[in-house]
Amino acid sequence: MKIWQLAYPHNLQHVSAPDLKRTEDKVKVKITKALVTESDVNVYSGALKVKAPFIPGRFAIGQVTEAGADSFIKKGERVYLAGVTEDESSPDGLKVAGETSDGFYRDFVLAGMDDVYPLPASVSDEAAFLIDAIALAERIVDEMHVSVGQHILVLGGGLYGNVLCQILIYHRAVPILADNNAERLARAKKSGIYYTFPNDETLKQNVTNVTGGKMADGAVYLAFSNRIEPSILFPLLKRDAYVAFCAFTGKSLHVNLEYALKNNVTIKGFTESREFVSTAINLLANKAVNFSEFPYRSFKEEELPHLLEKYAQTLSSGANLPEEMDVVKFIF
Repeated sequence: MKIWQLAYPHNLQHVSAPDLKRTEDKVKVKITKALVTESDVNVYSGALKVKAPFIPGRFAIGQVTEAGADSFIKKGERVYLAGVTEDESSPDGLKVAGETSDGFYRDFVLAGMDDVYPLPASVSDEAAFLIDAIALAERIVDEMHVSVGQHILVLGGGLYGNVLCQILIYHRAVPILADNNAERLARAKKSGIYYTFPNDETLKQNVTNVTGGKMADGAVYLAFSNRIEPSILFPLLKRDAYVAFCAFTGKSLHVNLEYALKNNVTIKGFTESREFVSTAINLLANKAVNFSEFPYRSFKEEELPHLLEKYAQTLSSGANLPEEMDVVKFIF
């Protein structure tokens, strides 16, 4: 089979590897499409350290080519591959594709029965790449005990922030989205998110107005291409509020906890949401999320090194990655 192997930072090579032999507890999946994410770019550039040679690729979908006779996963099924799986040998008990273990930029993978999720026909390939964002949103709603009518402040208006706000609305909460990017705020408005504000000196007054002076019941900081100072959210919260800090990986965040300590704030950190993947697929099947405002671009797999290099240069310049879903097609 063919794999995209990172020999060292900024050097991704298309090389041959031995064919994978399926074992009884696995299914063999042909990768058909994979996503290019900020974490993949950071692995490629060396900003996120991995042990070379290494295969990047955090998120992918594929088609089952081999399965056991008694498997509930059948040959020919289109599936979403879990980016985070259990691993008893790792310190935290988890294995992250494309970060702590070889990822999905390759022809085939072997996966456990619990690590592939059949996709219904009503969930398109493009929609499937929203599964992680929706699963994270569902975990936030669950672990922050979000209830009907609560005002939740969301800092960061990219794809994950947009999806989170839509899921909050689905659960009949009231999101307040703050971001410094006018294009993100405009996209959020078009996606049906009513309260969208710039993160500037007017934010506190805007939150006060929306909540009738009571301040937000909770807040979420999304560290995806987000340069908003995290601590600004604490003075905008009620006492005993929940706050979630979210990132793909263990991103370094410097947070002043003075207000949090004084007001008994509960802080949670999330980097994955594997237990909510099935819920996310069901929400997509029921059209609970509108993603029409986010552009999708499709690339042939031979364009992968150029794409990663371009985005590595973008991040090194201090700029954010473009607000789009870049999907790489693998030859079937």
